[in-house]
Amino acid sequence: MLRSLVAQLTSITLAASGLTIALAGAAPPATAGTTVFPVPTSEAGVGRIVTAPDGTMWFTEEDANKVGKVTPGGQVTEFAFPAEFPGTTRLKDLDVAPDGTIWVLYESGEKLRHIRPDGSTITDWSLDAQGDPVGDSVRVAPNGTAWVVGQFDESIVATVTDSGGQLLPNPPECEDSLGMGVDGSMWCRTSSGLNHLNPAGGGVSYPANNYAAYPYAIAAGPVGSIWFGRYFSGTMFTSPDDGEVGYLDAATSQVTAYDTGSRTAPADLVQGPDGNMWFTSIGAAAGIGHISAGGRGALTAIGGYEPESLTFAKDGAIFATDPTNNVIIRVTTDQLQRTNVDPGDGSVFTQPTTRPLVGTVVVPRKPVAVRKGRVPTTVACPKTAVGCRGTVTLRSVQKGHRPVARAVSYALKPGKKKTVRLALTKAGTKAVRPGRVTKLRVELTQKGAKTVRKVVKVRR
Repeated sequence: MLRSLVAQLTSITLAASGLTIALAGAAPPATAGTTVFPVPTSEAGVGRIVTAPDGTMWFTEEDANKVGKVTPGGQVTEFAFPAEFPGTTRLKDLDVAPDGTIWVLYESGEKLRHIRPDGSTITDWSLDAQGDPVGDSVRVAPNGTAWVVGQFDESIVATVTDSGGQLLPNPPECEDSLGMGVDGSMWCRTSSGLNHLNPAGGGVSYPANNYAAYPYAIAAGPVGSIWFGRYFSGTMFTSPDDGEVGYLDAATSQVTAYDTGSRTAPADLVQGPDGNMWFTSIGAAAGIGHISAGGRGALTAIGGYEPESLTFAKDGAIFATDPTNNVIIRVTTDQLQRTNVDPGDGSVFTQPTTRPLVGTVVVPRKPVAVRKGRVPTTVACPKTAVGCRGTVTLRSVQKGHRPVARAVSYALKPGKKKTVRLALTKAGTKAVRPGRVTKLRVELTQKGAKTVRKVVKVRR
C-alpha cells in the first residue's frame, strides 16, 4: 500500500510539472507533448468524457460508481453515486447539457440523475419504475431534454426533463450507442446500421450495409447526416478489430466508409475544431486517430497508453480517458499527425496522408555564396507531411531554363531541413560570373508530385 501511495503521489507531481517517467507498477511513459493525470480512485473504469461550457471535462468512473471532473490544468474531483449493490452496480454513461449541468445514467442503467457542476442533485428519474427497462446511453439535446436508449426484454427510448420522463411509443431497435446529429436530432445503432429517432416515438431505419454494421460510436460531422465508427467486438483471446469510420447521407441512404485497418476499433468519435473526425482506437493498434471527409488522416499511438474516450478542451487540446492505466491523457493535436502504429490490413492510414511531397525551398534574403564551385540550397519538409523526397537541381532563369548544376537526390523527415550543395556544370560556371549576383531557378521534382520552383540569388 505504501508503494502504491508513493507511486500515486509521484505521478501527481510529475503530471503537475508536465513530466512523465516509468515507475515500477505505474502507467507507461507518455510521449513528448503529452501530460498524464492519475485518477484518485484506483481501478475506476474511466469511460466517456465530455467538455462542459465552462471548460471543465466530465467523465464516468464505471467500476467505481462515480463521475469525475477534470480541469484543463488536470485537477480531478470525484462525485460518488448511490449503489444498491456496492461492488457490482455500475455507472453507465453521462452527458453535459447546454447549460453546463450534467445528466448521469447510474445504478447499472436503472436511474438517471441530473446534477449541478458542484455535484448537487437537481432531479432523479427512475427507469425501473417504468417496467424495469435498463438504459445504456444518455445524450442531451440542444433544448436540454435528456434522451436515453437501452434494452430490457426489448429496446426502449426515453426522453427526460426535470418535470419527468416518458418512454416513447413504438421504439425502434436501439442497442447501446446513441449520438446527436448537427440538427440536434438523435440517432442510435442497430446490429446492421442506424436508426433516426422521432421525438414522438418510432424512427427511420437505415440498414447501412456491412460497412456500418456494429456502429459503436455515433456523432455529428462535417458532411452527411451522421457519422459512425464501427468494429467487431473482441473476445477474451482477441482484441476488437476490423474498424471503419464513415458517414450516412439520409437523403440517399448512401454510406461512405473508410477502412481504418484490421487492427483498429474506433470506440469514440467527435468532430474536432479542425473539421476532422477524431476517434480512439481500442484495438490492437491502440491510439488516437483522425480522418477528414475525404478519407485522409492518421492513427497515432501515445506511448503505451490505451485511450478509450476523448473530448476537446477549449484550448484545442485533446483529453482522453484510459481505463487500463487509470489516467486522463492530455495531448495536443500537433503530436497526432503521423501514423506510428501498424493499423493492419486495408487501412487508409498505411498510405501517405497527403499527395507525394517534395518539400519547399528555403529562399535566403541575401545572395547565396558559391564555394568551390558548389551552390548551397536548403530544402524543408512541412511538419504535416509524412515525409519529403525528390531531386533538386538549378536551372537558368532565361528562356529554355537549361540546367546549370548536377541534380542531387534527398529525403527528409517531417519538420526537418537539409542543405545540399549543387555542383555547377561548365554551363553553370559560365552563367554565374565572378563578382556578380545571378538569379537561378531551384527545382524540386519527384514522380507523381507537383514540381516546386523558386528563384534564388547567387554570388560567386
